[in-house]
Amino acid sequence: MVNKSFINTLPFSQEREISTLVENKRSYAVDEMELHIFETYESSALVPLQFGDMVMINMLEGKKIMHVGQLEAFDYLPGQMLLLPAYTKMLIDFPDASLHKPTQCTALVVSKEKIDSILNYLNEFSPKHQLIGEWGFDPKLFHLYNTPELTELMNKFFKIMMENNPLKNVYADLTFKELLIRLLQTQSLLALEINQTTNSLFLNLKDFVRKHITEKISLESLQKVANMSKSSLIRMFKKELGISPMEYVINQRLQHAKELLRMTKSVKESCFGSGFTDVNYFVRLFKSREGVTPGGYLLSL
Repeated sequence: MVNKSFINTLPFSQEREISTLVENKRSYAVDEMELHIFETYESSALVPLQFGDMVMINMLEGKKIMHVGQLEAFDYLPGQMLLLPAYTKMLIDFPDASLHKPTQCTALVVSKEKIDSILNYLNEFSPKHQLIGEWGFDPKLFHLYNTPELTELMNKFFKIMMENNPLKNVYADLTFKELLIRLLQTQSLLALEINQTTNSLFLNLKDFVRKHITEKISLESLQKVANMSKSSLIRMFKKELGISPMEYVINQRLQHAKELLRMTKSVKESCFGSGFTDVNYFVRLFKSREGVTPGGYLLSL
């Protein structure tokens, strides 16, 4: 589940604001939240970083190589987010950073009390379907790709944090609550995609969609598999995954289309083999979701 959605680059530091060429930091704070903007202007390796609360890290410009805990090192690029628990130890490489091509990333640090208060509110006043469980983060699913919804909210949140507004605390609080819900939904969607969800209902629906990917799949057919009303099914999808059942079907068709593109190298075969019936529509939809046409995707392989 990879989305081509990139957060806007923020204004870089003025020369007088640069005190170090490696992880130069500017900070903005409201109640129980701090936004740090890091910029690196020279190649460096194994730079340590750690935060005392949960942190959401977004890469905006350039490339890092992340060493997180005991995990194997991985490339970290724009369009990606790390959601890490308090006191997670990181070592960071900046292989390509320079004065002319600096890296830029953000770290949003949020207190445990604030996170817990929002989760408690959701579980009390907007509980999930009884088969799914409670609202909460999965620490194993810490490496996410930004969805368009997440990107829009992050851009809005950064703008609020960096401006001088007497209602800044209020606006930041409201936007963060929406952002947190979107993050939880993104984790749930990722868990379903990689078969790490414990929800048998969603797994059955996913299996049904994948088995019938070349056929017409309707809301009625999904309703029968789930054994619930259409309205209940739609509510469950919207609350848990942030998308409708039919939007999920489209996402699955596109994922399958990418698999077929890699195997067959044929746009036409990938289109019809994923259940789309019009090549022109398939190309337009693929470009709007992936940022490139199916042909462009082939060239990038």
